[in-house]
Amino acid sequence: MSHFSNPALYTIGRPQDVIDIVNKNSAVHANIGVILIALGGILIDAYQAAMVGFGNKYIAAQFGISPGLAATVNASVLVAALIGGLLSNYVINRFGQRRAFLIGMTLCTLGAALVSVAPNIWWVLVCRVIMGFGLGIDFPLATNAVAELRGSASKKTGTSVNLWQMAWYVSTTVVYLVLLPLLFAGISEEQLWRYGIFIGSLFAVIIMILRYFFIGESAMWAARVGRYDDEACRILKKRYGVHARVEEQSTAQVSEKQENELRGGYRILFNSRYRKRTILGCVVATMQAWQYNAVGLYLPLTLAGILSGGLTGALAGSAVVNALCGISGGLIGSLILQRFGTRLQSMYGFAVVSLALVALGMLSTTNPWLSLGLLGAIIFFHSAGPGGLGMTIATLSYPPVIRPTGVGFARAIMRTGAIAGLIFWPMLWGALKTDAFYWLAIIPFLGFLTCVLIKWEPLSVNVDAEDAQVLAELEK
Repeated sequence: MSHFSNPALYTIGRPQDVIDIVNKNSAVHANIGVILIALGGILIDAYQAAMVGFGNKYIAAQFGISPGLAATVNASVLVAALIGGLLSNYVINRFGQRRAFLIGMTLCTLGAALVSVAPNIWWVLVCRVIMGFGLGIDFPLATNAVAELRGSASKKTGTSVNLWQMAWYVSTTVVYLVLLPLLFAGISEEQLWRYGIFIGSLFAVIIMILRYFFIGESAMWAARVGRYDDEACRILKKRYGVHARVEEQSTAQVSEKQENELRGGYRILFNSRYRKRTILGCVVATMQAWQYNAVGLYLPLTLAGILSGGLTGALAGSAVVNALCGISGGLIGSLILQRFGTRLQSMYGFAVVSLALVALGMLSTTNPWLSLGLLGAIIFFHSAGPGGLGMTIATLSYPPVIRPTGVGFARAIMRTGAIAGLIFWPMLWGALKTDAFYWLAIIPFLGFLTCVLIKWEPLSVNVDAEDAQVLAELEK
């Protein structure tokens, strides 16, 4: 039903008024295209992560270092992203959603463009850190923007937020579809990663432009800093089709509370109400990142050790597995989310991935097609299950005033799992080959146990109704 059919006039005089309006009304043009534009930073994150995972051994060879050290340098992007995620709430409070998006993507674009021409490993290190800060800032903004576009009262919110996992695999599939034409065009294997990373910086510029025009500013942020007349009312009318007027009272003091909100937000994540939510979201996010950065990120490396056909076969196989299993898994996982819920869907996904990894350790040397099928099953159930749900749980578990803080913290903790997978998997694979799958199976099993023990389901709770109470706690 169109929002314009409701002529009701709302009165706003405090941030909670705007939050209530937004949460009951999806944006007029919140279609799949706009949602993917909001999630655009995640597309860039996935693209650059997969591209660097592919180029790890070439980076090591070009700069005369071990693959393990090259992976450690590349993991610096995750350390920087961890810090960037913790700072994201400050950035959005200080600059607003629109400018915060520009800051994040500008850092990512600059870092990617410079790393593609790196003359030495130290240059790579600095550029990866710059990229990491940008990506860390961007992710909480992206999922928060999607939640605001859909409105938390809508059943479509969880589905829309979780689409970031499908978007991730669309982006990683693009990586291999970019690399294959470059390889066929005669670019040497050793230089492919440079060309691929530079092309990724061009994608980031496109995302920046699209976001600026299609996503815009946050109505909640405008209200929180006291911009009711000139901004909040205008955004509500343009984006949600809602007419609002400002109550006659002073709101100038609102913006003075931002520093207190920043300092108190992390403390509230671990109070008696939010502790279990925080632990569940962080563990699901971390365990899925660990398993993905081992199997998914190094998929060409793994396939090259199992299949014949050289680099072309490994890239083509990676594209097929990502397209058929990763994209479809992310889409199906989003569509069935309302039926199973975030916790159960994560639990089932972790269970299947654990079993598939054990089977892969036992059977990977018997038949390459069986191995390919098991890898595809891992990617599918990771994508349909916990792959996106750690961030979905974090996004939907907190009210707007601390949502960027909660998502930023979960994303920061998640990076530790990504770092572990990125650094240790090449070492483990080099030492144990297919027996490494047995050890990796421990990771999703720990995620499974956490989902069994912590019974929190954000889809059944209106967390945005808690915003006023949390704001009052922050003001104390």
